[in-house]
Amino acid sequence: MSAADGPPLVTGAAGFIGSHLVDALIDGGARPIAIDLPSAWATSRNLDGRAGRFEPIALDLAAESAVGVLAERRPSTIFHLSGHASVPASVREPLRDYEMNARSTLHLLEAVHQSSPGSSVLLTSSAAVYGEGRGVPFREDDPVRPMAPYAVSKLAAEGYLALYARIYGLRTASLRLFPTFGPRVRSHVIYDLMRKIRDNPREIVIEGDGRQVRDFVYVSNTVHALTRVAAAGELRGEVYNVGAGEPVTITRLAEMICDRMRASPRFTYTGAVAPGVSVSWMADTTRLAALGYAPQVGLADGLTRTVEWFETVTTGR
Repeated sequence: MSAADGPPLVTGAAGFIGSHLVDALIDGGARPIAIDLPSAWATSRNLDGRAGRFEPIALDLAAESAVGVLAERRPSTIFHLSGHASVPASVREPLRDYEMNARSTLHLLEAVHQSSPGSSVLLTSSAAVYGEGRGVPFREDDPVRPMAPYAVSKLAAEGYLALYARIYGLRTASLRLFPTFGPRVRSHVIYDLMRKIRDNPREIVIEGDGRQVRDFVYVSNTVHALTRVAAAGELRGEVYNVGAGEPVTITRLAEMICDRMRASPRFTYTGAVAPGVSVSWMADTTRLAALGYAPQVGLADGLTRTVEWFETVTTGR
């Protein structure tokens, strides 16, 4: 099967990671196709400075077919970043989570199969598929034990990519992202901590006991991983962990953020974590490193950049 020769395509392009990937593709000389929900294009400002440098398309992949878009443009690589990305929200609305993650992925793959089979498809999956950590880094061949609907839907999406590679010969791979952060992030642990410190610099409440461990990945490292897999991966339905190799407890993370926000709050703890949330997530990235991946921005530098962005957008400076 010959490779498609059109521009790269990004789904979820108006979002946090998607917009950074679009930026990187533009900076690399491409004019990417950028798909997202109509509501996302109406509210997101992430790509305002890039008007005319990419092709925006409003499309709901869970409900609408991408056959026409793919047949006309035949993208070289499809970076599939759209979907639901919240464990607590998936517990509240498992059907919506399924629609946005598993169903939309199957719709996209079928459209590729029908109209642009030479396109490569890369999925951003999640470390959540592993379930509870064991205190050691996860390897891609470790057992998966999803603890929340979000993890199940991501694992199902991975399964579809592997199946379409095996049965139909599509070029696919899934990247299991460990928690990604950076400018434009507006949810999850690091953003929540920055917001709490801003709102009450005297005291912040931390979920759990603060000893939860995470392997946080600065967004440019995640973008680097995506482009390395696109360029050098086998693309036979395999999976790759995307981590940074700097595991940190949530308490230490909060201390690092406080230092950068010039605050000294008292920490209090809820003593419990939300359903479906693992205590320890760390990545073994040996497989990805073999393709030339190496984190370029460390945790300390990444937090400095993220806090600077947060203080700019929240104070208008």
